[in-house]
Amino acid sequence: MLSVTDFANINDMVADFLKNSLSFKLLYVPLVLLGACSTTPQYTGEKYWHHGSERPYRIKGVMYYPQVHYRYAAIGEASWYGYDCQGLPTAIGVIFRKNKLTAAHRTLPLPSVVVVENLENGKRVRLLVNDRGPFAKTNRRVIDVTQRAAELLGFRAKGFARVKVTCLAKASRIAALAYKRKPY
Repeated sequence: MLSVTDFANINDMVADFLKNSLSFKLLYVPLVLLGACSTTPQYTGEKYWHHGSERPYRIKGVMYYPQVHYRYAAIGEASWYGYDCQGLPTAIGVIFRKNKLTAAHRTLPLPSVVVVENLENGKRVRLLVNDRGPFAKTNRRVIDVTQRAAELLGFRAKGFARVKVTCLAKASRIAALAYKRKPY
């Protein structure tokens, strides 16, 4: 069984891997080509870790139903979180680090990989979704990003920005396998 430290190390590795787009492309292309050789994913028989992040849940009287697919694109508001959550476990069990390129989403499968584009300045960043949220009173917010992601997207000082969020299905499947979760 993996410890919290192991999950933190895996989270660091996946975040660093996804941040380095050249490495991602070098691994991504062969995986796509290999994926074209079979019609169904081949599993090793290992037990996949399914925490409660895939079950419907209620926050502040609102029910949320996590998706069982990676088809997602939305335009809305992004906010950032950092200080209050530093060192706490995320929804998939890894320790939250405000300087990592991760995010929280209400319904995407965990983990997922998304591209967040700030529509006000055109800056884009690829993030690993490993937590649930945002649960602010407004429904305009579609994603919470870490402090570091907000800096890269150019809205840390403002606190929020209008963004486009697009889920990357193939990268999300790779991340799911890295976390020993059955990909959709």
